[in-house]
Amino acid sequence: MQRVLIIENKKAGRGNHNLHEFRDLMIEKGINVVERELSHETTPQALTADADTFDAVVAAGGDGTISCVAHALQGKDIPMLPFPAGTANLIAVNLGIQDHAENLYDLLEHGESSKIDLAELVVGTKQYGFTMLAGVGLDAEMIHASEELKPTLGVAAYVVAMMKKIAVPEADIVLEMDGHTVETRGMSVMIANFGMATFGLPIAEGIDPADGLLTIIVLKGNTPLALVPSIIESIKKHLKVGKVDYGDRVEIYHCREITIRTDPVLPIQYDGEVIEDAVTPVHARVLPRAVRVLRVREKEELST
Repeated sequence: MQRVLIIENKKAGRGNHNLHEFRDLMIEKGINVVERELSHETTPQALTADADTFDAVVAAGGDGTISCVAHALQGKDIPMLPFPAGTANLIAVNLGIQDHAENLYDLLEHGESSKIDLAELVVGTKQYGFTMLAGVGLDAEMIHASEELKPTLGVAAYVVAMMKKIAVPEADIVLEMDGHTVETRGMSVMIANFGMATFGLPIAEGIDPADGLLTIIVLKGNTPLALVPSIIESIKKHLKVGKVDYGDRVEIYHCREITIRTDPVLPIQYDGEVIEDAVTPVHARVLPRAVRVLRVREKEELST
């Protein structure tokens, strides 16, 4: 590595003090480091317009920051290193990346990389890119409710926000996937590209960020307590203890493209960002192998 671009969201999560240590280490090793700040006045596309003049791009922030930089880099084949500086840092969790400066430097110089899928949402006339997970219903409500709790509780804010919801609307759901239609009911529909959620727990089986498919998960019921058995099954999967059986509490599908319609309408989120005043219907499609990312985990470990 001779030249590295750092794109930093200074307002993300818990502060980026370890990023400065990582930057200083790169400079000490003779790397030419260029730093740019992501803000309301700039766009990821503008910040990465000359990305092909760098050997790698470091995206420092939460999942939303890392995701928007990934989308700006799509098709450029420049390796991106997600630096975990947000609250949940789920993209970094899935790739096995932590914010230890020396380990990150070693990953930058000698680590493996893989091309992964990205995805796009269309809500009305607006388009949004996501990398980790999008969803409607309970998970969008949970993320919205967690915002005021995150400064004090960190990642636990998501759990507390979910358990504060005594009841949520159970909706009639229509899934139009790759030319066929499924009608069902539930409290949430998640569109997953990566497979591990908070605390490294698998969201569901069969999620692979490089298979050219999105995994659709319908959560049944009308209260967060209905998720407890599924969480227990995810823990079993994580610990490799016993046979995993989600029963009829979860429905799982795979597709390249999907439109979700619900009655009543449900709120929408993508990579931890709630789309204000937006509700279903929503359309999503996969962008196969669109960006190259550095990873610690073995390639086969990226799927659940």
